[in-house]
Amino acid sequence: MKQFLITVAGVIVGSLLFCILGFFMLVGMIGAASAPPAQPGHIVLSLDLREPMTDQRPSNPFAALGGGPALLDLITRIDAARTDDAVEGIYVRANTDGMAAAQAEELRAALAAFRASGKFVVAHLQNDGVRMSMPGYMAIADSDEVWLQDASEFMPMGLSSETTFFAGTLQRYHMQAQFETREDYKTAAHTMTQRTFTPQHRVSMLSLMNGLYDSMLANIAADREITPAAARTAIDSTPFTGTRARELGLVDQLGRPEEAERAALARAEDAEIVDFADYRPPANTRGRVIAVVQGEGAIISGVPEDGFFGEDSAMNSDRIAQALLDASEDEDVAAIVFRVSSPGGSVVASDQILAALRTAQERGKKIVVSMGDVAASGGYYVSAYADEIVANSSTITGSIGVLGGKLIIGPAMDHYLSTNTETLTVGSPLVEMFTSERPFNQAEQAAFAGFIDRAYSNFIGLVAEGRELTPAQVRTIAGGRVWTGQQALERGLVDHIGGFQVAVTRARALAGIAEDDRVQLRFYPAEESPFKALEGLFGASSASIEALVRINAALSDPRTQRVMAAMREEDASVRAESEAPTVR
Repeated sequence: MKQFLITVAGVIVGSLLFCILGFFMLVGMIGAASAPPAQPGHIVLSLDLREPMTDQRPSNPFAALGGGPALLDLITRIDAARTDDAVEGIYVRANTDGMAAAQAEELRAALAAFRASGKFVVAHLQNDGVRMSMPGYMAIADSDEVWLQDASEFMPMGLSSETTFFAGTLQRYHMQAQFETREDYKTAAHTMTQRTFTPQHRVSMLSLMNGLYDSMLANIAADREITPAAARTAIDSTPFTGTRARELGLVDQLGRPEEAERAALARAEDAEIVDFADYRPPANTRGRVIAVVQGEGAIISGVPEDGFFGEDSAMNSDRIAQALLDASEDEDVAAIVFRVSSPGGSVVASDQILAALRTAQERGKKIVVSMGDVAASGGYYVSAYADEIVANSSTITGSIGVLGGKLIIGPAMDHYLSTNTETLTVGSPLVEMFTSERPFNQAEQAAFAGFIDRAYSNFIGLVAEGRELTPAQVRTIAGGRVWTGQQALERGLVDHIGGFQVAVTRARALAGIAEDDRVQLRFYPAEESPFKALEGLFGASSASIEALVRINAALSDPRTQRVMAAMREEDASVRAESEAPTVR
């Protein structure tokens, strides 16, 4: 028993020591990160696009430790490198697994602007799968050199969309999905309520896919300097061997990544490869401020919740509304770019965000919405009143419609688990309308349908007012239809085709900032201090954590260490004298 208690005590003490030491190691790393190493005088940046990327930089300072890059961060760094005399070119590891078409379109534009400044881009494709990402190829097709590994092939290209329908599965397992939708093209619930594509669902998907495909073909044809017909014939005829792809002008060189990297370095003078994550662009603290309010993910209400290493994976209405209000109250801010990358979500949460946007406008701020890879349904709802909307030609937008419902699992519980659920109610006879035990009764369905009708009518009305259209005009392009950015432009739902940098340019113009004047970007919600994040984890105050970091940095300074060493020597000398025998 005694040995057992000693062992338990040892484990507890060891765990505590591990936590304490781990904490101070983390604090030390934060202190070290505050002093980045000097950049070489000649740089070739290494940009790896093979990791999945989020649209926006997280406000959590530790999220980068647990995820891939953010598109906006890459775009702003490429733009900074464009004017950085130390950067001579970029070496890109292209994405072949798949990426959003709109992400590829923005990267393509950023790399094109970089090349237009007189610098080079060398890209390498290393495909070992059965299909090659068409958006990933489009992103780098305009490079000075496109390399394909000899052992790789130029694999089948195109677009495909697999949809799994669960209505039969639910029926088999004694479950049922019950939804109200407005209108026929609002098809998000069809995977639960249908066994196959409805005619409207099929038409909507094929229209979207053909729009995306045509846009990418046009970009590839322009970048590879071939005719659109030749590009279509080539892509439709894939796969090819690497040799055949080079003959058709789809790639320039065959070789391994190391060879492509050496080719990139050969274009520069005494340059060193620097990873994009380690690149520190020159700080820009001059010029008027353009606020960038970031919103990514499903639109939800409720208390904002973030894990310690988590990303901002949802557009929490409290957080986004407050960010818009904070930006509008900042006297330094000349205009606001609201970046929206969302498939939609809660009507109430969307309304809260839209109200904050309109308040910011009432305070005199011009607002330009920059749509990411998707800004549909609630994502379009929060954008409708912006002074201007900018979307990529590949952005998925629209879906002006409403749906809602519930999944009924009570019969499955009864059948498989022999349960018996009974409900007691007081108050409204509709108080249990969202129970999962049974379908809506007639009164409940009528009440819920009324709510959906009002939400849809309100959606139509606000789009009509925000876009200066009549409700009848909006209804002809609504009905839940999804559009590419190009299709949305043709229907008056967006104002300009382009990515984030185009939105910044439009915000500058609306704010009256001259084209050659410098601007600085200020992101909202602001990135949380690392010390504040640690406070939430360890329960210590951010001030005390910051003090520990500064103490750690001071103790690590060589000058401090020399002083401490001298103090120890003096102390040892005094102690030796005091302990020496005395001769009387």
